[in-house]
Amino acid sequence: MLLRFRARLPYFVLALCLLATSCARKDEAAPSGAITGTMAPVAGVGQLLKVTAIGAGKTEYTATPDPQTGAFSFPALPPGKYTVKFSTTAAPDFPYWVFAEVVAGATATPQIPPITHDKIGRGTFKWTMNGKAYSATGFIKVYGEGDYFTVWGRSGSFDTAGEVRDVQLNLPQRNEQGKLFAGVSTYLLGGTGRGMPTGQLYYYGSQPYFFVEYRTPVYPPPAAGPSSGTMQLTRYDAQQGAAVGTFKFEGDANTGSGVPGAPVKVNVTSGEFNITF
Repeated sequence: MLLRFRARLPYFVLALCLLATSCARKDEAAPSGAITGTMAPVAGVGQLLKVTAIGAGKTEYTATPDPQTGAFSFPALPPGKYTVKFSTTAAPDFPYWVFAEVVAGATATPQIPPITHDKIGRGTFKWTMNGKAYSATGFIKVYGEGDYFTVWGRSGSFDTAGEVRDVQLNLPQRNEQGKLFAGVSTYLLGGTGRGMPTGQLYYYGSQPYFFVEYRTPVYPPPAAGPSSGTMQLTRYDAQQGAAVGTFKFEGDANTGSGVPGAPVKVNVTSGEFNITF
């Protein structure tokens, strides 16, 4: 019996060693990498409060940046691709984000472009519709990267019983004739050709799903027709995010779900804006 046990002893020792090795491997830390970067504070953008890295399965990791320099670090992340988003005092959901790929044992330093503005509209945006004055109480969107410009402002709120009216102005980069946007200039709204600058007004009922959209008419060739408005940019600074201008246009009912008593045509006059974005 003793001889049998001695003969089997090496097998028991080997099994224990394998078990110990297996346990040790399970206790070892999973391979990881890091992400570091800096988004320095800029006037008008606000102080950087939080950085979020979103990985596979929408798993989120957060880092608290240095309040003076905007430097941040994620020292131990599972390998994979991440979307890095920012939160500032001016914008909890900052509209810029970057992408990074984490490799085990390495540090990713995604390039963060110089931040000069946050794409969030602020300032004055007002107009007169069919003789009644409106002023934007908020902005749906303001876009401008140097070769195009869009501003969309809203007067009123669906949380109150007052009227809700939106105006949207679009200056595209190009149309079918070629390059269109030229910064400070005067632009025709509507007219002949695809991709023309447009003016739009949204006329709402008591709820956001009851509306009529009015648009400056566009006539794709071979049809032809005149423009029905103008927009003049008197200041445009894409680097700092600033625009000043005036506008006017007539819009025909284009689409929507219908609002009782809505006019067939709108006449927008005395439009002006002085905004940062």
